[in-house]
Parts: sequence; structure tokens; C-alpha cells
Amino acid sequence: MASNKYVRYKKVMQSLCPSEVDMYRDAFNFFDKSKKGYLVADDFERALTTINSITETPTSREDAESLVREYDVNGDGKITFEELVVSIVKRKETKDKDSELQKLFQNFDSDGDGALNKGELIALLGSIQEKVSATDIDEILADFDENETGLMQYNAGFEESILQEIGRVQRVYFARTIKRETKQKTLHPHLL
Repeated sequence: MASNKYVRYKKVMQSLCPSEVDMYRDAFNFFDKSKKGYLVADDFERALTTINSITETPTSREDAESLVREYDVNGDGKITFEELVVSIVKRKETKDKDSELQKLFQNFDSDGDGALNKGELIALLGSIQEKVSATDIDEILADFDENETGLMQYNAGFEESILQEIGRVQRVYFARTIKRETKQKTLHPHLL
């Protein structure tokens, strides 16, 4: 049986076009000057020093070690090409998701104050489901209003509440669909 690491790598690689794979391979080779087939903190430090000398940004050993910790999936202190690709793609997907949620937040932040008031939260949640109860709104604000201002900031709390609400809406929609299909089968068995 294939390991989860291999399955994840295979799935990621299948999602990339050849030019993206080539780009990641070039980046890996840029760091792997000694052609070991893996990267360690020394490789990152050397590459960062080269890059940062152009931008006149200081490089620290901590920066290199931080990259190793971030991309080293199996914790052996070495980053393989596979680990690098999976980590970069995962990071990009997370950024894309965050960006979409941030845009959603900004669309409903009608006064542009960086927070959603009760009316704005009602509008946002109403856009993703048929009806939002006042109790739901009050519970969400109570759970995720960190400053007790009656406002919801864009942060992990916002993301969590919106993702929970979308999940709940999907479950309700799925249940309604099943109920409707079951009712149709009961009323119209000839349609089977």
C-alpha cells in the first residue's frame, strides 16, 4: 500500500501542468547546487544570501532553518523535491482560500471599517443561505467578537464561522435534496 506522503505527492503532481513542474524543478536545482537530491539549511542559507544580496536584505541562519522546518514534511532535516512541491502547492492553496474569504469579507464590509456589524453579517450569511435567524447571528457574534464590540473582525474567527456556516448550509441543502427525492419516489414510483 502506498504511503500517504506518496499519494499526496502524486495527487499534487497530477494537478500541475508541465511548465509548473519545470519551474519547481528549476527552483529546487537553484537551491541544490551540490546535486545531493535534497536540501538542508545550508542550501537555503546560500541561496537566500544570493537572492538577498540583490535586494540588499540581510539573511540569517534562522531564516534558512525556518524554511527547513516549514517544508520538511517527514522531519528528517532534509527537503526532497517532492516535499518542496507539496509544501509550496499547499501553501498556495491556503493563500488562495484566505484571499477568497478576505474578498467575501470586504464585499460585505459596507462601511469599510475592517469589521462586520450585525447588519453586515446578516447580509453576508443571507447571501449564502435562505434565512438567517437572529439567534444564529447573535451566537456567531458572541462566539467570534473578540473585543466585545458587537463587531466581527476578519481573522481566524471569521474564517471559522463562515466555513462552519457554509458547511451547515451544505448539510441542510443535502438533507432537503434527499427529502425531496424521497418524497418524489414515494409520490411517483413510476419515475424510478
